[in-house]
Amino acid sequence: MFTSADVELVVHATESLERVMDALDGTLGIGGSMLRREVLTGHHGNEIVLLKGSITGDDAKHLADRVIGALSSEDISEICRDIYLYTDDRRSLLYIRISKQEMVNGRIRLSQSDAVRIRLRLARHGASIEAVRSALAGADG
Repeated sequence: MFTSADVELVVHATESLERVMDALDGTLGIGGSMLRREVLTGHHGNEIVLLKGSITGDDAKHLADRVIGALSSEDISEICRDIYLYTDDRRSLLYIRISKQEMVNGRIRLSQSDAVRIRLRLARHGASIEAVRSALAGADG
């Protein structure tokens, strides 16, 4: 159902880039070669690393399966209940934000702050909301 994914996250100077990269690989299956690194300077002169990547094909499908399959039933219910907050107007994108801290601890949980932002592209543009809900329910069950 998902053909590509865009992933983006910020690693602050107070965080271990190596630990975050290990978690991306171990928890999400995103290897370092799938991401570009951009070193930025924060408001107080601290170093910030922006990690971004586009994933396609089987890698995107595996990422979607891994993320959706690991979400709790409460997280799945939240997405289904507020589906319009998690999709774009054409319903071709599913937006999921997961906790970076939970990911580092090997878990996948929804979070709006300090999150790993994942944008999953649906195979069909304008897919029905019910098709998205079905994919979420199928991964949960």
